[in-house]
Amino acid sequence: MTSPMMRKLNGLLKTETFGKVIHYFDETGSTNTVLSRLAQSGASEGTTVIADTQTSGKGRLGRKWVSPPGVNLYISVLFRPSLPAWESPLLTLLASVAVTETIRKTGIRNTSIKWPNDVQIEGKKAAGVLTEMEPRGDRVDYIVLGIGVNINMTREQIKRQLGETAKFATSLKENLGGDVDRAKFAGDLLLELETWYETFNRRGKSSIMKEWTERWGGYNKRVRVSTEDGKVIEGTATGIDGEGHLLLKKDDGSTVGIITGDVTVI
Repeated sequence: MTSPMMRKLNGLLKTETFGKVIHYFDETGSTNTVLSRLAQSGASEGTTVIADTQTSGKGRLGRKWVSPPGVNLYISVLFRPSLPAWESPLLTLLASVAVTETIRKTGIRNTSIKWPNDVQIEGKKAAGVLTEMEPRGDRVDYIVLGIGVNINMTREQIKRQLGETAKFATSLKENLGGDVDRAKFAGDLLLELETWYETFNRRGKSSIMKEWTERWGGYNKRVRVSTEDGKVIEGTATGIDGEGHLLLKKDDGSTVGIITGDVTVI
């Protein structure tokens, strides 16, 4: 049975490709996992998976994405770009821009992007992006792009679900003071993703990097980076390179590229 949200979304879609095929689940482990299986079976670009709740939602660096039912958006979209595998992080940048613009359409303006994959409202996390790439040789075979957005969670729900980390999180409802239509938000997001992807394919990666940098909250600020191997590096975030890696100018004047890690403005 199709949910009321999905019936409404089908009537709102304005895209040419993205979301024209949608697999909806009241509950699933992870929308990214489901879409990866579909991709391996030959699913076409733009195929989308949406769930009302996830029991094993994925966050970055192996973390869990908390996915309570009935309030948020958990969505994964399939991309089949003609890209070298090492440029796949650019899709994370593209998606972050698309999420930011979709949130702004609700009337929230004080948004920013936190490298590499978070979208914040007044410095608190409201959404995250997780890209998972499957290579074929040195090229991209497909990319599964997962997005989680805290839409209608209350402050009480955020505290109950996130515990100690709740102070770093927010939702659209908390900022607007009322519920946001999840179907409309999903439709707007799919349109933004398709529009920015077309821009990327037509104008190249420099256009996306420029748009991302304009929305980045850490540009030219002093930051602390905790890397996966336990190292802590401090310096000034000066930009990103052509593969989406963070460029950090250290105190000794040298610049290093950060592939992955947690970044905090200090």
